[in-house]
Amino acid sequence: MQNQKQHPPETPVEYEDYISVKEAARFLSIPVNTCYKLCLSRTLPSYKAGKLRRLKKSEVAAFMESKRVEALPVR
Repeated sequence: MQNQKQHPPETPVEYEDYISVKEAARFLSIPVNTCYKLCLSRTLPSYKAGKLRRLKKSEVAAFMESKRVEALPVR
């Protein structure tokens, strides 16, 4: 009888699709130039693949949530 190591079953990793800067700008309702500026200033997380810049939609949504401004109470 051989002593075989039992490896735990691999859990499938879920990958999220990446979106273009143009799609992110449309999602945020901001100009494409502004979206590029936010990426270049590293305010908005993005990924570079050669000359292309891509973003994860969930990170774009989280960025926008972090910019939420509370409303003042009505007097």
